[in-house]
Amino acid sequence: MNSGSTHTYVLVTGAWHGEWVWRDVMPGLHARGHAATAPALTGLGERRHHGTADTDLSAHIGDVIAHIESEGLQSVTLVGWSYGGMVVAGVAARIPDRIRSLIYLDAFVPEDGVALIDYMPLEVRARLDELTNEGKPVPPVPLDVFGLTDPSLVEFVTPLLVHQPWRTFYEPAQVRPLPADIPMTYVYCTGYPATPIAPFSVFYEKFKADPRVRTVVMETGHHCMLSEPVKTIDILERFG
Repeated sequence: MNSGSTHTYVLVTGAWHGEWVWRDVMPGLHARGHAATAPALTGLGERRHHGTADTDLSAHIGDVIAHIESEGLQSVTLVGWSYGGMVVAGVAARIPDRIRSLIYLDAFVPEDGVALIDYMPLEVRARLDELTNEGKPVPPVPLDVFGLTDPSLVEFVTPLLVHQPWRTFYEPAQVRPLPADIPMTYVYCTGYPATPIAPFSVFYEKFKADPRVRTVVMETGHHCMLSEPVKTIDILERFG
């Protein structure tokens, strides 16, 4: 797909998941006449066999940039879900001239020099440190923690989950303020219990008070693209 100057949605997955998480949103956007793509990240999804102990946040940022550049995309709405927010923030910092808008979907929005692990409480960080000190990848979190309990969705997602390359959580983000002409939207999902490993309410409250950022609340679980695909598409279409 070479979209040239056509507006294109580039959908970036979260940790442990793959591009397959957009299975309902991608065709839905296409059906409404939009170009959309979901690049695979090293060590995840269809590139799960390419991950190594050295795979880090920069590798995932590079994956998305390479995809955008190789496809000739020039007017991109970047959508980052969960950990994917770390990725799209880095992409936007490096190629802002190709970005039309930025949507964080129940996602981390890093400050410069801050890693995802820095947003975790001390007890969670201690457990992750034990793994990473042994060079082990991070195993998936149980799906019900994120409010995914529908049996058919659990059956779909579970066998596709993979361990996350640990360096992706530990590498500090390198970001800069968005140019004024790139609008940003933050979507906060409220349909699952608060958990310290998903501190998205903190980001929502921060951006709700920022007149430069559009905020949206979805009453569904963290996997909104699977539990509420039509509403997710509506939001992407409205704010993209």
